[in-house]
Amino acid sequence: MTTIGKISLLVILAALFLPPVCTAAFPIGYGFSVSPLVGFLYGQAEELVYKDSKTNQYLSELLWDLKPLIYSGVAADFGPVDPFGRHGFISAFSFKLGLPLKAGIMEDRDWEHPQYDYQTKYSRHDTYFQIPVVLADLSAGYSWRLTNILAVGAYGELSYMRFSWSGKNGYTQYPEDISRPWSADLPKESVNGKIIQYTQNWFILSPGVSLNYNLSSLFSLGGNFSYSPLIYGANKDEHLQRRIIFHDYLYFGHYFNGGGHVTFSPRQKIDFNLSFTYRHITGSRGDTYVNSVKDDGIAGAGYSVFDFGLMVKFYM
Repeated sequence: MTTIGKISLLVILAALFLPPVCTAAFPIGYGFSVSPLVGFLYGQAEELVYKDSKTNQYLSELLWDLKPLIYSGVAADFGPVDPFGRHGFISAFSFKLGLPLKAGIMEDRDWEHPQYDYQTKYSRHDTYFQIPVVLADLSAGYSWRLTNILAVGAYGELSYMRFSWSGKNGYTQYPEDISRPWSADLPKESVNGKIIQYTQNWFILSPGVSLNYNLSSLFSLGGNFSYSPLIYGANKDEHLQRRIIFHDYLYFGHYFNGGGHVTFSPRQKIDFNLSFTYRHITGSRGDTYVNSVKDDGIAGAGYSVFDFGLMVKFYM
């Protein structure tokens, strides 16, 4: 069985097995829910190389599309049955798998002149997601009832994201002499086949706050925001035709995550939840290993993506 097959089987078994196990042990006033979910991401990831460890000038910038990444998965929540009626411990888990479809394009820009900071090269390729693409979030915290229509929460969250792309076909615009800046008028040289593969792994630990507002017996609104500098990235870039492999290890930076949701509750134990989230990572830098030779402080990466999701909650 493939890796993605094993992960999918584990998620299905967890969704089927956890509800009856947890139901028997609920404290009074608490409940557990399981939610199948679908959605898509739309945005870009960044791969960066700096000219040296002390500057912010780029040597290379690669932009990898997620336009879109379609996913499916499962989520689980535990907390007060009525967050507007009592305080209580809250926890949540979500696991998403991305589908191996066309991602959009990858653009590669270089600034290779040793003295002047102008662009020297450009290339563009079609990109496709490689499996497994994984997004997982685990959080725990506490919710406070302020009124019968308003509740706030504070939580800590551990997030893991894994994206993998392959770049194929497309064209390059490489001038014969980099003493002249790159121009869009340069001839385009077509390339065929798989050119490059890139994988991003993000590990993020962040505190967050949430706000929930009860509109009526049928509708409620919610929002959340988190920020953290506690970021770790482990990325791999394979230039297949040049037979060069880059391993990047990144630390810290700025992580922002904010969004909202609308919940429709037509029946007592079923909710429909439509969510919108924006995640942004910037300023994460570290070391790169080029065929096992280390360069200090020249690697970087970023991430800027919208997430639109739909889930159905079944309460136990």
